[in-house]
Amino acid sequence: MTLEKNNFIITYDENDSYIPEVVDYLESRINDIMDFFELKSLSSKKKIIVFKDLEKYKEHIEQFFEYHDYMCADTNDGNINILSLEAAHKTKMYADMTLDNLKSVILHEFVHICQQEKEMEHINDDIIWFWEGLATNLGNPEEYECVPINASNDDINNFNCSANNYPIAFTIGKYMLEKYSHEEILEYIKYPSRILEDSEKILNDAREWSNQNNKTR
Repeated sequence: MTLEKNNFIITYDENDSYIPEVVDYLESRINDIMDFFELKSLSSKKKIIVFKDLEKYKEHIEQFFEYHDYMCADTNDGNINILSLEAAHKTKMYADMTLDNLKSVILHEFVHICQQEKEMEHINDDIIWFWEGLATNLGNPEEYECVPINASNDDINNFNCSANNYPIAFTIGKYMLEKYSHEEILEYIKYPSRILEDSEKILNDAREWSNQNNKTR
């Protein structure tokens, strides 16, 4: 089945009766995210494809990367691809995924879509901690809390192999949203080479901020 809204078209199995509730949730949240990115509209309506079949989702992922069990959603092709609840429950990582989790993950991915739209230059290797820092803070902050940053900058930059990577990214993103102006963050989004240049300072300052905040709790 297909539902079409102003900024997205969602495709799903007719037996996934919870999808209209997901759509209502997205409609209630995405305008705030688009406002953050100063987007009045997207360049085109994005597809949200809900995969009922885990194997088909794996085939989709493997066009881009080796599949791992922690993967349940992505924007690799410029749209949002996500496992249905039924498919997620067949994985080890997401065996207990709830409908609220599913809503949060889709909104998280929508933040990535908006960041892709706002970029005005492309660099070969995305700064993943920055992408995930924004997506966790703007899309699904209810699932994270700030943590002391004990990882080295090299470990943080090697994001997919780093332990506690998403909570760390959330903490860095929280630091940036508190300490940097909206205009500065938009400039980093538009021109990722600039955040690449400033990344050492940002990570060092975020580490000091996180550890100091942890001491005062």
